[in-house]
Amino acid sequence: MNKPNSSLFTQQHPELGTGPVSTGPNINPEYFEQEREKIFKKSWLNVGRVDMCPNPGDYYVKDIAILNTSLIIVHGQDGTVRAFHNACPHRGNKVAQGKGNTKGFACGFHGWTFNTEGSLVFVPDEEQFFDFDKKDFCLKPVNCDVWEGFIFINADPKPEKGLRAFLGGMADQLEGLPFDQLRPVGHYQATVKANWKVFIDAFQETYHVAFVHKRTAGDALGDRSDPYMRALSFRLYNGGHRSCSCPINPTFEPSPTGLLCGRMAPTLLVTGEFDRWAGVNPADHEHFLFDINVVFPNFFVDVAHGWSFTYNFWPIDVNTTLFDMYYFMPAPQNVGERISQEYSNLLLRDLLREDLSTVEATHRAQVSGAIPEVQLSDQELLVRHQYHVVDGIVRS
Repeated sequence: MNKPNSSLFTQQHPELGTGPVSTGPNINPEYFEQEREKIFKKSWLNVGRVDMCPNPGDYYVKDIAILNTSLIIVHGQDGTVRAFHNACPHRGNKVAQGKGNTKGFACGFHGWTFNTEGSLVFVPDEEQFFDFDKKDFCLKPVNCDVWEGFIFINADPKPEKGLRAFLGGMADQLEGLPFDQLRPVGHYQATVKANWKVFIDAFQETYHVAFVHKRTAGDALGDRSDPYMRALSFRLYNGGHRSCSCPINPTFEPSPTGLLCGRMAPTLLVTGEFDRWAGVNPADHEHFLFDINVVFPNFFVDVAHGWSFTYNFWPIDVNTTLFDMYYFMPAPQNVGERISQEYSNLLLRDLLREDLSTVEATHRAQVSGAIPEVQLSDQELLVRHQYHVVDGIVRS
């Protein structure tokens, strides 16, 4: 048996324990319903960025299975971003589809029409209704707020906390980063047969890197002094948010293509000669690549010096999750920067394919009953923290 090591990160958080963690919460439908009611219907959930609806009248529809609803996210003519249930108060039909720019929403069932602030402005044959006042039949609003350009909603009519208070220490770490200067250079989606927590687990530890990513980025992410790419530091915040800083191999030598692209702009693996962003690498580690930042319950904002990517893990049912990922970089100023960004985008695509290659098999093993519990190392601290926080809420 290994002797206790006082330098291990997990032992700095005795409330988490060090024993095995049950897989039951990942396969139990009743537990999943408790997660729906106590976590997803109560938390602030990211549903996009203001860049997705930058102008008055811009809107997009966001279907959220875990909330059993469809939402309209709309930039009102008055300049405010709002969220509404995508349901006509007459009979419940959707009033919007897809995305676009509009002065209002008209239900295709009976023609009831609403402005971008949600007010009912026209009802065909209105005099046929009884004791009717249009002011009583607006689109039903959902709590909506914006932080650093990220749009969040909360399905609870009276949230326990506002968005900024909910984000707490995570917001302290990330506020001020130049998110408004970034544009999406890659967008990937996948529907995966795995529980949302199992899926997230694959993205919040570096222990897998030497094996899953050995063909695409192995030389960059580990060397003889650190063959398993141990995280440099961890941060656990109130509210279930969590973060860690990930290293890069200090002796890494990019391929000729990677080296050329890294001279023109920051790439996924080469950021050293470009601007430092305050808030990235908060512990100021020397051989640093990027930070993993998990906003509870299902949103990642991973950042490096020169780029960011976001993940949303949307539960569909206990065994299925929708993965939605965006890769952000500054707008290219020339052809060289554009080529460099596309190189990073394709490398990230391949890394994501490798990550997703393990997730469904992992979940199936848990469903089979063959793996009633998992053994977690110190390097899987964020995984352990997730289960501790979720279980504490579900059992409260």
